[in-house]
Amino acid sequence: MALRDHRARAGAAVGIMGSAADARRLVPVQPRTMVEQAAEAIVAGAARGIFLPDDRLVEAEIARDLGISRVPVREALRLLESQGIVVSTPYKGMRLMQVTNRGVAALMRVRLTLETLAVREALAQPGGPERFARLRRAADIFAEAAQASDPALRVRAEEEFHAELCRASANAPLLALWQSLARPLAVVWGLAMHLSDNGPESEDHYTLIEALERGDAAEAVAALEAHIEATAKLDFETLVAERRKQQAVT
Repeated sequence: MALRDHRARAGAAVGIMGSAADARRLVPVQPRTMVEQAAEAIVAGAARGIFLPDDRLVEAEIARDLGISRVPVREALRLLESQGIVVSTPYKGMRLMQVTNRGVAALMRVRLTLETLAVREALAQPGGPERFARLRRAADIFAEAAQASDPALRVRAEEEFHAELCRASANAPLLALWQSLARPLAVVWGLAMHLSDNGPESEDHYTLIEALERGDAAEAVAALEAHIEATAKLDFETLVAERRKQQAVT
């Protein structure tokens, strides 16, 4: 499918607060903390296959590789534990979440429920096809990232596409719930990159967008179901076992 290039310039998001004395004031932009950057680096490492499911995440080794102290790494691991991507086990330390076929199927069912609601509520919003301009831009970014050699870029672009779908619903609790699944999904997507071709995945995005632009809820939901179920059907357990064997050899 030919890529449709609707590349609008993306503006930086800025918060605005108001008061009786000063109706509009810009909220200072807060830089990402070292803890957040360390957390993102760990997630990217999982997407790249540096960490496999159930691998032990050694605080000192991660800090050394990132060139930072152990304190932000420790806090990053705690943050990721609260998000379900890291598990703390007595006598075993911090480990990356396990990935089983049954667990992925359950995660995809929850995700499908949320995103189906997002589709229906996005279509209920006022306006025409232009409502989905940001979603189309996110699809373009994914299509570009799919050509890159770095799996972490593709995973991040996939995450942003589906987050944008949820934003289009204008339902803040729905978006918050979806974001709580985003990092576990990043681990699953990182593995899925080794099991499927990104071409069909990119086409799925455009099929969904075209249905949304036409206002066809049934077709949009069907496209979403096919897209998500394709991931649910992959054999993650065999992949993890094979990659663990490869690591042992090397």
